[in-house]
Amino acid sequence: MNRIPPSPVFVDYCCPRCKGPLVLRTDEYTCVACNAHYPVVLGIPDFRVFPDPYISIADDHLKGGRIAERAAAGASFEELVRYYWSITPDEPQEMAERFTALAVAATDRGRYLLATQSEVSAVLQRSSSTRVLDIGSRTGGLLLAAAERSPEVVGIDIAFRWLIVARKRLEEAGRPAQLVCCCAEFLPFKSDSFDVALAENVLEHTARQQALIEEAHRVLKPAGVFFATTWNRLAAAPEPHVRLWGVGWLPLTWRQSYVKWRKGVSYDHVRLLSVFQLTRLVRRTSFGHCVMELPEFSAAQLSAVSPGQRAIVKVYHRIKNWPLIRGLLLLVAPVFHMVCIRYLEANAATVQPREIL
Repeated sequence: MNRIPPSPVFVDYCCPRCKGPLVLRTDEYTCVACNAHYPVVLGIPDFRVFPDPYISIADDHLKGGRIAERAAAGASFEELVRYYWSITPDEPQEMAERFTALAVAATDRGRYLLATQSEVSAVLQRSSSTRVLDIGSRTGGLLLAAAERSPEVVGIDIAFRWLIVARKRLEEAGRPAQLVCCCAEFLPFKSDSFDVALAENVLEHTARQQALIEEAHRVLKPAGVFFATTWNRLAAAPEPHVRLWGVGWLPLTWRQSYVKWRKGVSYDHVRLLSVFQLTRLVRRTSFGHCVMELPEFSAAQLSAVSPGQRAIVKVYHRIKNWPLIRGLLLLVAPVFHMVCIRYLEANAATVQPREIL
């Protein structure tokens, strides 16, 4: 693979395993404390403790290399996304087309999220030196939206290949970002490094959900905000990844077989949460309390659905914050928005946050 200049470094690294200091030697970071080694591949450091469940680390680097070659030859961001799906033949065509459309529209969704989420927006506005961590950047839609509002943004993903695509999106927009391949449960950053941590639809893709939230808490500064979105397992809507009704209502062992039978794809690594499961999960973490919010859907999102569905969403927007209705909607809403604040340890016991339910 050709040598590519590394991405900018706004936040210093530490060993993801032991949190010890690192030394950069040519194209590799080495931990001074535990002697672990982490390569820099195509300008992106790879601090993974374990591989993406869908692909080996070696194959991920090779696939990322093929995408990087296309990018170097002049392919646009959208062309790279389409090329990625063309070399991923196990994904049905209709799903590849849907995922491509979602990737192209991801920055607009990210802008809407950041503009309408009050706690995150307040942090981004209060300082010109705000540091933002985007956990699970994928093709960089939310990452680019954050880079438009903050000078120091860091995007991480366990999928090296997607970071190559995200880099192209950032280059086309002329926005710098620090790109890092790593596991969300083992972040290679020192404690108290970020003002905001974002995780858009990431929780359902990790087997260690509590560890992910704990790591977000660790790397946040006091008063820092962790904002996460995640799909509802019990939603009164088609499952978003495979577009099948009722998948989340099935027992876990049945879901995988059912999706394989109906769609011909693996569902082994999707772990959607209900409001009850998410509540129990968060209360076991260092955050202790979080606010659960029902999302508002943008005009662009509404334009993509049928007139009947738009009418339902308009009613939903009017009634979603009514006390009794809100509790009922949390059971079946398609998406949860979760806001957690890292309180100062000295005053955490006296803070009266809104309950998660």
